[in-house]
Amino acid sequence: MKKLSLLLTLLACTILVNALPGNFKHDHSEVDSISSRQRLNFFIISKRKKGHLDLATRYNILRTKLRGWSHKNTFIAIIAEDMNDAVLKMKRNLESTNTRLGTVWFDSHGAFKKGYSLFYVGKDECNSHSLLEPGLDNTLKQIDGYSDNHTKVVIGSCYGGATYSRQSIDYTQTYKMDGDSLMKALSRHFSTASIYGSESWVMSKPGLFNRKPAVGGNPGRKLFLDVCYKPAWENIGRWNVYESAYDRFLSSNTIALDQSGNLVVRDKPYTIEKKIKKEVTSKLKKLQPGLYK
Repeated sequence: MKKLSLLLTLLACTILVNALPGNFKHDHSEVDSISSRQRLNFFIISKRKKGHLDLATRYNILRTKLRGWSHKNTFIAIIAEDMNDAVLKMKRNLESTNTRLGTVWFDSHGAFKKGYSLFYVGKDECNSHSLLEPGLDNTLKQIDGYSDNHTKVVIGSCYGGATYSRQSIDYTQTYKMDGDSLMKALSRHFSTASIYGSESWVMSKPGLFNRKPAVGGNPGRKLFLDVCYKPAWENIGRWNVYESAYDRFLSSNTIALDQSGNLVVRDKPYTIEKKIKKEVTSKLKKLQPGLYK
């Protein structure tokens, strides 16, 4: 009963938020001469491990499956066991509909403790090194040719596009997150596409498909007030874009998706609201060592 109640609550929140208007702007190349019917958008979620309670992943599975049912001609939600599983399912859908890639969102948790940017697709860890190794490299080659300069690929993990250096959780070392290297490595198999990655947290709040700043936000758990998270707080709401076609990096406001799963970029910075800016400033003052346990 508890599980059913949770699912019904999440469904109600999703319907309610999607009924509200959003403040956004289109990405500079989102509206083009190619109609949305000629493209498929994908939301890739890792298959949940048995016995592992992950409410964020469950919520994303629920809302993206609902989105896929109501927008089956433009949006596909994929629950993947690994990258090969994800690629095969994308390829099968693209071939059966004779379409190209629109927006591809890799939904994942980050791992600040590891000291570098990454995302997971099922059991596969994707980082700037593993994406260049034969296993993942050969897997991703199967998707070559389905993307172009209108394709958007999102690393939907916390710190997936982080470019700063940060202290280790025991404060003995400093690591460069290498989010820029991860973005470039991922672009190898999404020819001329734009790759998006966040400098900070990526949240799972209602409104993602209604152009709301649903991926922006600051976590409330005490461990995130550890001083090692200072660069994440300083860069909250900031995203980076690697434009493969021009081999260049650009900064971006917080991103979102529209009803069909197309990527949009928020018109204003996440911290433009006084309430959010005040809260972030307050938390920066509260940072202290020894909270990450």
